[in-house]
Amino acid sequence: MPPGFRGGRMMVGFSWEEARPVPDAFNSSPARVGDLLSTTSLSRERIVVPMFQRGYMWKKKHVEAFWDDVNKQRIASQTKGADLHFFGPIVTRFDSTAGIIWLLDGQQRLGTATILFSVLRDVARDISHQTGAHAASEFAGILQAQFICNEDGQYSLELGETDVLYFKDTIQRDPPENAKARQLTHRNIKAARATLWEKVIALVGPVHRGMDTIQAIRFLKELKQTVVSDLITARIPVTSEEAAFKIFATLNDRGLRLSPPDLLLSHLMEKAIAADRKDIRLTWTQMIQKMGTHDIHDFLRAMWVSKYGDLKKDDLFTALKKYIEEHQVNSLTFARQCAEECDDYLALAMADEAQLPTEAFRYVRAVTRELSFKPALPLLLSSFLLLQPSDFEDVTKFILIFIVRYSIIGNQESSGMEDLLFKLARDVRETIKEPGDKATSHQARNHVKKSLAEIAPDNEATEKSVVGLTLEVSEAKYMLMRLARYLQDPQKQITIGDSNLEHIYPQNPDEGSWGGEDNQEKMEPLTWHIGNLTIFGKKANRKAENQEYKDKNQDTNLPKYL
Repeated sequence: MPPGFRGGRMMVGFSWEEARPVPDAFNSSPARVGDLLSTTSLSRERIVVPMFQRGYMWKKKHVEAFWDDVNKQRIASQTKGADLHFFGPIVTRFDSTAGIIWLLDGQQRLGTATILFSVLRDVARDISHQTGAHAASEFAGILQAQFICNEDGQYSLELGETDVLYFKDTIQRDPPENAKARQLTHRNIKAARATLWEKVIALVGPVHRGMDTIQAIRFLKELKQTVVSDLITARIPVTSEEAAFKIFATLNDRGLRLSPPDLLLSHLMEKAIAADRKDIRLTWTQMIQKMGTHDIHDFLRAMWVSKYGDLKKDDLFTALKKYIEEHQVNSLTFARQCAEECDDYLALAMADEAQLPTEAFRYVRAVTRELSFKPALPLLLSSFLLLQPSDFEDVTKFILIFIVRYSIIGNQESSGMEDLLFKLARDVRETIKEPGDKATSHQARNHVKKSLAEIAPDNEATEKSVVGLTLEVSEAKYMLMRLARYLQDPQKQITIGDSNLEHIYPQNPDEGSWGGEDNQEKMEPLTWHIGNLTIFGKKANRKAENQEYKDKNQDTNLPKYL
């Protein structure tokens, strides 16, 4: 914690000059959030988030913690002499030529403060429209002009490339637009505004014609004044772009940790020549957009494991960083390689029927979507990239059989299974030096089959394991669907989409039913046993609910094979 702060609050009267001298590049100074976001300062420079930064990532828990700090400080500030609240450090670099303050660390906090300003503005607008209160309309106009957007149309805070337009349209514009949230970071912004709107309305009360406008406007003004004057940051300036990248990675890697993809992008940008940085950011942004709701960390890990094996000694970012530095990999080249393999990874993770070989599709879908078995993705990725279509189909089938026998039915310890799958992913890449080589493709296919068969339980062991088999939700759905399809006429196949999993002995039996409390204690451990599960259509599932067996069987015709 910076000198002068104690218990999260600034020590009033502390002089920063009293601190032990440090080099100019890392001198810190206090700055109020209101001063940072003010649009009325004569020496006003725009605060801009650089392109290498991640987008807006705060989740509901972070936004609620922010609100709790603001509201507690609002209440505390009503006491004369109350301490100010330390809002955390920010890192900036001043570009005098462009008139820009680059915000290298602190985007989440200043972005959330701006979102709160937009909520206060729009609640005030609603009060004005509902009640005709001129003071509410005046407050909204002042807030917009002083802390969100100036008279020249420049915004107090400009987010990075991923979020800049969405943030302007839905937060900074007055009135805001209803733009579609197309990316995860956009959805985070939308959710943050919804959370803060709910909190503000809970404080000021529902907006309606007969509300107490004087009290509501007072609350809005108190919140605005708290954010503007009572939240203090420790501003750390850096003097070069290279120092900016270093301090960004160091602060976040040792404090509130960023994800490996964020740190990796920062490292690539740091090592890149200036002319390549725009292309790297564009390539990375396009990759994130393609990922949608899928986690880019999972992709990078799958790519690494499929090439180099498991991560035993280092975390993902450290391993990637070491590889890039030791092999002197060009940053732009590496970013493009990631983007290329990302397309193939998504085809597997999403089980994209249009991108996968026809016969392999159903096996991939079972592994990645129905069972959500992530450890198989590195081997699937290597195989998809390098094997011939028929060999790839066989490997997908081998993997599914192995997962069912070893993990689901056999319930074997997972680390040994993952080690083998990761090793096989690397073996496939090492075996096939030239894509399109049918001989080495078939050789790799046979190697995968032999390796999986060697540790998978045989038929006898599998049959024994079924006797005591209990299942997780995704496993239960998959296994019961496979049994139902096997036992039904092929023309009457059902899918997970139009059917539900039913517990014959229910998860929440009615008191006194199913033989009473003593019998329920005996049956409860069998709730997820395979013999207690079946597949119903949605209507039958709702009808069955917690009925006892005889009633449930009469009303829904439980399958005869149970």
